[in-house]
Amino acid sequence: MIHFNDVSKFYENNAALRNVTFSIEKGEMAFVTGPSGSGKSTLLKIIYFSEKPDQGSVNIAGWELSKLKESSIPFLRRNIGVVFQDFRLLDNRNVFDNVAMTLRIRGIDEEEVKDRVMDALKIVNLRHKSDSFPRMLSGGEQQRIVIARAIVGEPTILLADEPTGNLDADTAAGIARMFKDINAKGTTVFVATHNKELYRNTGRRILRLDSGNLAGEELS
Repeated sequence: MIHFNDVSKFYENNAALRNVTFSIEKGEMAFVTGPSGSGKSTLLKIIYFSEKPDQGSVNIAGWELSKLKESSIPFLRRNIGVVFQDFRLLDNRNVFDNVAMTLRIRGIDEEEVKDRVMDALKIVNLRHKSDSFPRMLSGGEQQRIVIARAIVGEPTILLADEPTGNLDADTAAGIARMFKDINAKGTTVFVATHNKELYRNTGRRILRLDSGNLAGEELS
């Protein structure tokens, strides 16, 4: 599902990633961890094609990124849901409209949009907040809305970049359970985090980055 082979990414003369090779299989849930600046966010950006690797090959859900035409990028991204650390919610849109946006961009019928948005909000236990605006929500609720927005398009891959970075321990534990439930339904889940509590004793694979290098791999 996610395959990196000898991938490097440079910003000017600095290597954000250096000769990174790994695979995440279909239906797997895995984590990548490491200190700030170790390359975690760059890794995720390459997966959803926000950045291009300078060396090596990347295959995502059957798409070879080096051969991907510009016109095909939106089709690749339909396979990928992304949970951003900074939420990126629109303050002037209510919860329903924030979650519905990606479906409306695709031109999906409004009746189907309603059904799929309410289903996604049910998964994150926030159907009752559909008419609320982001400023009215707690940080944990906003993050759950971001998760709903990421899964409403029924992606085959869910990426999360430091999804619990600004949340308290109890709220973070709830987010972790949510990812496990989403994975249990067949979605491949890949989470970048420095929070050990998010993957401790989960039995999942942990990839460790250090200064852009894949420093090791282990089971939690």
